[in-house]
Amino acid sequence: MENSRRRARVTERTCDGVDCRFLRRSIHLGKNNMIHRIVVTGLMLAGLSSSVLASNGRNPGSLLLYPEFDNRDGVATILTVTNVDSVETNDSIDVEFVYVGRYGANNADLGCSEFNRTETLTPADTFTCLTNYHNPDADQGYAFLYAKDAQTGEAITHNFLIGNVVTLDGYAQFEFSVNPVSYKGINADNGDGNLQLDGVEYGGTPGEIIIPRFLGQTPVRQSELILISLTGGADDHTIVDFLIFNDNEEIFSSEYTFRCWDRVRLRNISLLFRNNFLANFTNNDKGEILGAPHVESGWMHIQGHLWSDGQVSYPDPSIYAVLIERVGNMGASDLPFEMGDDRTNGVLRAVVSGS
Repeated sequence: MENSRRRARVTERTCDGVDCRFLRRSIHLGKNNMIHRIVVTGLMLAGLSSSVLASNGRNPGSLLLYPEFDNRDGVATILTVTNVDSVETNDSIDVEFVYVGRYGANNADLGCSEFNRTETLTPADTFTCLTNYHNPDADQGYAFLYAKDAQTGEAITHNFLIGNVVTLDGYAQFEFSVNPVSYKGINADNGDGNLQLDGVEYGGTPGEIIIPRFLGQTPVRQSELILISLTGGADDHTIVDFLIFNDNEEIFSSEYTFRCWDRVRLRNISLLFRNNFLANFTNNDKGEILGAPHVESGWMHIQGHLWSDGQVSYPDPSIYAVLIERVGNMGASDLPFEMGDDRTNGVLRAVVSGS
């Protein structure tokens, strides 16, 4: 691991020295360019079925984590939660929405402030909202919601919640949708003001996030990674480790530090994601991508490395990551694959609202 880490850092500096910030190739118009776009888009959309094909599928839960809401001008986010319990309890439940705002107007830092609402779902009910109406206080961030007792306001185990979130960017003519991360309620009645993702109150968080494919980054392909810290507060910093593989089993490493929530372009995380680096500075497979060999690809492994609040720090924090793959104004996203649910230090604050 250390050898590959040192190798990657040297490679990044070398690559930077010859200016591999962009792959400056002419865009060929006509039939070949159309085929190229179809191939790349097809590769992106193929990833949409990956999680559905997992052996256990995705299951309803008591707590849903939505990787992003985007309320910026010209952008609309449509968030849905559905209570699929139509038989077992036959009771209405309350659902607490918690919007964690990272950025406000003009990219102002909101310090991961929270905005809460409560909605009541009857059996087999579904609720959909535009998040800029449901939460007018923030432009960008993430959201989570959980089932709670309508009388006491305390979190309850109600593993019947499913959902979806769609983002429509009118300016970029770009859209994508993704399901929330579902956490099974085990003994959700915690009473301490926190929702512990520890395998006791709710299911634990994955030890490793695995994304099966990314495309080499260029001015046309500018994919973004959403990162969420599931440990700590607004002023804390989380370092995540990346193992980045090219299309020929070569491995490199990098790291990135963020606060609370971030949506960052892959090329700004590391030079290792750039098509020029993958094509010209690694021993890549010259025949891949099959059918579009000038487009490089790879896959990545992500895990939390270190959490710190400036005074206290500890290793292996809980994080989550979602890739938004973009080619021009086309894009797709899906939940990643996970390995292990053994992280028990995940926590989300449960601030009960009266709205």
